Amino acid sequence: MKKPVDDATARAALRQRFPKPSTPAAAFQFASILGSNAYLLYLVMAKQASPASLVAFNVLELILLSVIAHTVLLFVPKAARMPGAEGQPIGARIFTLAFAVVWLYGVYSLSLTIDKKNLDLLAHLPGWIERLEAMHILVPLALSVVLTIIGALGDWFGWRRRGGMFIPQWAMSGAPKILTLVLAPIVAMFVGGAFVSRDAEFALIAWSGTYLAVKTGAELLILAWQCLGMPEARPKDSK
Repeated sequence: MKKPVDDATARAALRQRFPKPSTPAAAFQFASILGSNAYLLYLVMAKQASPASLVAFNVLELILLSVIAHTVLLFVPKAARMPGAEGQPIGARIFTLAFAVVWLYGVYSLSLTIDKKNLDLLAHLPGWIERLEAMHILVPLALSVVLTIIGALGDWFGWRRRGGMFIPQWAMSGAPKILTLVLAPIVAMFVGGAFVSRDAEFALIAWSGTYLAVKTGAELLILAWQCLGMPEARPKDSK
């Protein structure tokens, strides 16, 4: 029978993979979360963004964040990277991607029926650029990319100054976006669906507001957990 891993060992391993951010880095992430989500909420209230817009933004933001993260690693020797920084093996990645596609297709096929009018309008536009412009997500995407690049460059220059292990402060920033993709449409579907028969226009706002609330909550929760919920491993006091 294997000996269970104690809390100190588990937290030490978790801390190595997802290190505690510095105070400036945490403040930067906090401001970025509030700023980007506040802008998306503004677009929703101004009727410039719909549920389809928010989903497209979340997917594209996650892809762009992953590209930036892996691009920065190209300039870091393998010996200086954290364990697991390269991600899953290719076989596991393919399986995870296939499962995610099937899951997300099923969930969003149901959840986005509330936004069928906007989806039909987007489907009749000639190209992807026109669709992105119609969804009004190019500006928030550009803002997210700029903030992520600033954070990534700050990590890289900091590593160049001090040497040793390259520790990205944005190590966990992708986790809440994945949680949002998986959980937010389910919660939003029930909340928005409750208003469809009474006020279809308000139902879209309710769906979008719920989606953004889950997104913001997940991002702040992960940030708080990373800052406060993973203390450095210490030996337990003997009694």
